[in-house]
Amino acid sequence: MIHYNNIVKKISKIAIKIATMVLVFVLVSTLLDAWRAKQLPQGELPGGAYNTLAGQRIDFDDFAKGLPANELVVVYFWATWCGPCKVTSPSVKHLAKHYRVVSIAMASGDDQVLGQYVRDSGFNVPVINDDDQLIANAWGVKVTPTVLFVKGGQIQGYTMGASGYPGLLARAWWWAKGE
Repeated sequence: MIHYNNIVKKISKIAIKIATMVLVFVLVSTLLDAWRAKQLPQGELPGGAYNTLAGQRIDFDDFAKGLPANELVVVYFWATWCGPCKVTSPSVKHLAKHYRVVSIAMASGDDQVLGQYVRDSGFNVPVINDDDQLIANAWGVKVTPTVLFVKGGQIQGYTMGASGYPGLLARAWWWAKGE
């Protein structure tokens, strides 16, 4: 006869271990994000106007003024050589169906090389080439990937490191609903 109490106890112990590991992971990730974010702009956002690979003009001065219409804008810093970005980029691509996304490719080659990478990967969000990392430095971004949630001319939230779609969508929803 199977002793169900023993099975329940074993499953409970495993569940407690998994929950503890998840809690530790979330805590460490949160602390790392907070430590890395010390360099992010506080107050006024860096300005400047840039052309995407597709020739679209994006003016960061508008973001600093809280435009467009105080909506959430997702600013995604990434690189072609970044392993965690290969996990996060498809999630950002899906996030762009719900929110305005601007991506900034750091140290990823000239426009031709970067453009070929973007076409091959099917990453169809606006991409600004920041090969010399001047934009990233102005924004205080040192880690790829970094996802910033900007609303009302302020960085409302951020995440650094690999992120999946459910987590990014939840963060975007949270920061978009805030008044």
